[in-house]
Amino acid sequence: MSDMAVNTGVAFTSQSAASAPAKGQTHRLAGGQVNRAKALNFTFDGKAFQGFEGDTLASALMANGVKLMGRSFKYHRPRGVLTAGSEEPNALVELRSGARQEPNTRATVAELYNGLEANSQNRWPSLEHDVLSINDKLSNFLTAGFYYKTFMWPKAFWEKLYEPIIRRAAGLGSASGEEDPDVYDKGFLHCDLLIIGAGPAGLAAALTAGRSGARVILTEEDFVLGGRLNAESFGLGDMSGTDWVA
Repeated sequence: MSDMAVNTGVAFTSQSAASAPAKGQTHRLAGGQVNRAKALNFTFDGKAFQGFEGDTLASALMANGVKLMGRSFKYHRPRGVLTAGSEEPNALVELRSGARQEPNTRATVAELYNGLEANSQNRWPSLEHDVLSINDKLSNFLTAGFYYKTFMWPKAFWEKLYEPIIRRAAGLGSASGEEDPDVYDKGFLHCDLLIIGAGPAGLAAALTAGRSGARVILTEEDFVLGGRLNAESFGLGDMSGTDWVA
């Protein structure tokens, strides 16, 4: 898992060259598709770490032995990475700061780059020592729907007291409130065939349609193509899955 670099993971194939773990990356596995020749520096909750080109934020943190990346929504229980892609429910982080702050980003699909600044969410004062984890000790009393009965009276307290406290305790992520400094544009592109997903089926379909002369658009949510081929060791014909993708 430590070399998981894309939403479907990174292949630990026999073709991948093994190397010693980088300094500080005590849980880094040998092999994988990361580029060990290009180290990248980043921070998580203000602490400096190092990863490699091809890492996601999640895989880089895991390689450095960081397992705790978030807190559960209600009881603030400790949470780590559960999946390898955009379905990840736990490792939700804030990227960057200031006007470009981006909350609720899945660490499993955030491509690592040099200077990336990431912070955990839904905790106070820190991820390791979250005061609201006391909710876990009181879980027998904080059952589903208890707040609808508890915070009704007196009526005037809702907007002035109850709602601000609940939102602060349960909210995931925060917006900067600053004006967006970036400029956006849009365009239009037409095709004969739109293929969603660049896994083995999508790539094969795009190749077949393209060779027939069709105008094809191949869309993919990840920053590399291949889907499950990046996480499997079997080959296609006389090629490895990753070589076939390339």
